[in-house]
Amino acid sequence: MNILIIDNQEFIRASIKNEILGLDNDHDFKIFEANGGNEAIKLMEKHAIHDLEVFDLVIADLKIDNGDVLVVINHLATTKNKSISLAIFSSSDIRTLELISNVINGFNLNFLGFYQKPLNVGALLKDLDQKINKKEDFPKIESQVLYNEYNITKLLNEDNLFLCYQPKIEITSGKIVGFEVLARLCVKGDGFIYPDKFIPLVERAGLNCQLAKLVLNQALSQWQLFPILKDYSLSVNISASDLQSIDFIDYVIDKDLASSDIKLMLELTESQDMLRQDKTLQALAKLIINNIPISLDDFGKSYSTFDRLDSIPFNEIKIDKDFVSDLDSNNQHLVIVESIIALANKLNVNVVAEGVETVAVLKQLKNLGCNIAQGYYFSPPIEGRHLLNWINEYNLRDEV
Repeated sequence: MNILIIDNQEFIRASIKNEILGLDNDHDFKIFEANGGNEAIKLMEKHAIHDLEVFDLVIADLKIDNGDVLVVINHLATTKNKSISLAIFSSSDIRTLELISNVINGFNLNFLGFYQKPLNVGALLKDLDQKINKKEDFPKIESQVLYNEYNITKLLNEDNLFLCYQPKIEITSGKIVGFEVLARLCVKGDGFIYPDKFIPLVERAGLNCQLAKLVLNQALSQWQLFPILKDYSLSVNISASDLQSIDFIDYVIDKDLASSDIKLMLELTESQDMLRQDKTLQALAKLIINNIPISLDDFGKSYSTFDRLDSIPFNEIKIDKDFVSDLDSNNQHLVIVESIIALANKLNVNVVAEGVETVAVLKQLKNLGCNIAQGYYFSPPIEGRHLLNWINEYNLRDEV
C-alpha cells in the first residue's frame, strides 16, 4: 500500500510514518512525504507521468502552507486520482469541517473522513480496510470502540495509562519552558482511547481523583528518572471534581513536597460555578499557600471568570484553541484573544495560547504580547519514550 503524508512539520510526518510502519499489519506499506500541497501535487504528477506507484491513500493536515489542502482536493478532483482515499486530520471546529466536507463531497472524492489530532493511525487504517471491503460507504469523524463506566473501571490502571507531553514554548525566545501532560488509555487490540472519550466516563464512574493520581505519579516518575526534564515545568490537568476531595489535595501537596526539584503546575479547567464554591476556593488557597502554581485552562470557552481573576492568584491563563487556531483569519477571535492577553498582562499573569498551528498565528500572538504558545506548529503530543530525543532535536534546531 502506497501512502502519501502531507504536513509542514517533519516531526509530525515522521511520527505518522513510524506509527504506520510499527503496526502489526498484513499490508506492505510504502510511505511518501510532502511538506505542503504544492509538493504533494508535484509528487503525484511525477508518479503519473513516469507510471510509478499509484497512491492508495493520502493523509493530509487541514492547515498546511505551500499550497493548502484545498489545492490537493482540487487536484484529486480534476485528474484521474479520484479513486485515491483521502483522510484529513485537524483540530478545527465542526463548522469548518462540515464546510470542507461539503466541498469534498461535491467533487465525489473517495473521502475517508476527518480525524482529530493527534491522529489515531490505527483507527484510520481500520476505516480504510472497512471501506475497501465495502463494509461502510460514508465518511465519519473517527471510529472509536464503545466503552462504558464498567469498562473504564477495569481499564483505569498503571498498565493501561499512557502519557504524552506537549511542549510549551516561550514566543519571544523560542525556548522550551515546559510540557503539558496528556493522558491516553491504551487498550490491547483497539489502540488508544482519547480523553474526549474516556474523561466523561471516568467522571460518571467517580474515578476522576484516581485518574489524576495515576497521571501525577507517572509524570513525576518520568521527571525524576531523567534530570534534564527538571529544567522544564510539568503541567498536570485537574478537574473541578478533584478539588472537592480533601484527600486528593493533601495527596498532591505531599507529592509536590517529595519532588521539590520539579516545577509542578496544575491546570484547572475553567468553570464559573466551580470557582464560586467555597470548598473549591479553599482547596485552591491550600494549593497556592503550598507554592503549587495554578493555571486557568481553556479560558473563555465556557463562562467569563473576570470577576475571579482579581481574587484568585492564578499564575497562568490558557486561551482556548478554538479562539487561537484561526485568529489570523477570524477577526472576532482576534479581538477576543487580544482582550484576554491585554487583561493578563495588566494582571501580571502569564498567558498561553493553545492550538498554534501556523507561523501566521504565531506572529500575531507575538505582536499581541502573548508569552507562551502550544500547538502543532511546534509539535503534537510526544510519547514519553521519545521526549528526550525531541528535546535534543528541538534545541539543536534552535542553535542553528
